[in-house]
Amino acid sequence: MAGYVGLVLLAWKQALRKGGAVKGKFHVLREPVRYLIERPGVYRAALPWLEKPKAVLAALNGGICTKDMLLGWFSEALGLSAATWLAAGWLGIAANNGALALLGAFVAALLPLLRQKELRKRLELRRQTIVLELPELLNRLLLMVNAGENVLRALERCLQREQQAGKGHPLYAELGFALAAVKRGESFGAALEEFGRRCSVPEAKLFATTLLINSRRGGETFVSALRELSRTLWEQRKAAARTLGEQASSRMAFPLAVIFLIIMVLVGAPSMLMMSH
Repeated sequence: MAGYVGLVLLAWKQALRKGGAVKGKFHVLREPVRYLIERPGVYRAALPWLEKPKAVLAALNGGICTKDMLLGWFSEALGLSAATWLAAGWLGIAANNGALALLGAFVAALLPLLRQKELRKRLELRRQTIVLELPELLNRLLLMVNAGENVLRALERCLQREQQAGKGHPLYAELGFALAAVKRGESFGAALEEFGRRCSVPEAKLFATTLLINSRRGGETFVSALRELSRTLWEQRKAAARTLGEQASSRMAFPLAVIFLIIMVLVGAPSMLMMSH
């Protein structure tokens, strides 16, 4: 405990030098652990274990995972583990129960793995959200192109409509990055390639490639290519929706089985007690 308090004080001094504590960014669980991890030898030793979280964080942030982001996630996970272990240890001492302290140590060891699993779930949810929304974006784009809009202007109008709705959808966030790059002077092709890469979804890369190849041709060829892509994406959306439904059904099976067993015990216990008497 004294060692942890010492780490808190050292981290506080470092945050004061950087200005983080003054700005209200000091986190009592994360920053002490981060201070320890940032030691050169500790960070190099931990780096091989952080490759998978780093890849997931990069996919969640448009292909970019800075050292600051990685250290922030890792130090928060270890900080929660340390807090759990210390709390369980103090409770074990107060209750004179060594098993409680061991249980706390076990839970503390599992917490970083659970945080990594939560990170993967966030990535999977982001990918599913993008796949489910792509056909809607393509339908709007197709309607506007048929009405005479060029591709870039149609994409801008789709983005404006979503921004007015204020939903903060990841697909439109990446589309916003791509259109901002075009306004800065990048080519439309390079912006679309970056859009597909940042989404980290094969369907988004297919969408970007189809737009890039066929927008140069224009005319009926472009419209027919969009229609074909729309059919493909709607079929993939249906498959994704079926998968989500099956997952929801499988998650419900275990709670329903537990409820059934509880009801059986509640109904059968009085009869068993009467028979025993």
